[in-house]
Amino acid sequence: MDAKELIELNNRKRKELTKENEEYYGNMLVYIRASMAVSEQQSEELLMELLDHIIEAQKEGKRAVDIFGENPSAYCDEMIKQLPKEPGKSTAYFIVFLLVKLAGLLAVVNGIGDIIIHYFKNSDQTVYVGTAIVTFIIVACIIFLDVVLILKWLRQSIYKVSNKVKDFALLSFIMTLSILGMVFLPRLIPNFGYVIEVGGFLYLIVGVAALSISKWLDRKYCITK
Repeated sequence: MDAKELIELNNRKRKELTKENEEYYGNMLVYIRASMAVSEQQSEELLMELLDHIIEAQKEGKRAVDIFGENPSAYCDEMIKQLPKEPGKSTAYFIVFLLVKLAGLLAVVNGIGDIIIHYFKNSDQTVYVGTAIVTFIIVACIIFLDVVLILKWLRQSIYKVSNKVKDFALLSFIMTLSILGMVFLPRLIPNFGYVIEVGGFLYLIVGVAALSISKWLDRKYCITK
């Protein structure tokens, strides 16, 4: 089964758990899914294996904590270490897939925004290719760092008592800093490279094309499966 089918099966089988076991397993589920060390397919296969163990033990009157202990994060880390590493080729496909998809989404959003703005007033539609590429790299890096930091925070917060006010302040700071970075850092880049006139509809066409390519890559190389 691919990852999506495993997720659907997991959702159905979790209904068999007692409230205590469901809470215990739910924390393990979030902890493993937030790990960047394994692929989605590997994480879902591991989660299904753990779920089956809990269901079988539950039939014998045991609790999840009786099987995996009081420190489930350490158990999960050990299980993740034993999984085979993803080949470099698969990682490269995944990175290319994310970049193409991100470029498509940004182009679509930019296109819609440009069309709306141009409807009310004339706007400068000059694009410097070099500047556009550097801007995309900056935005992609900021988003990547956001994802890494949020996943790391999520994994660390599962098995410790958290301060909701502190957590909210931290997430707000990260998001505010990211938005400011995506808005103001590109403005520091001087215009350079080949000059083209790009309208909102051209952005939309390029964006849809990029999203279509990302979907084709996903189907061909089973990137998210």
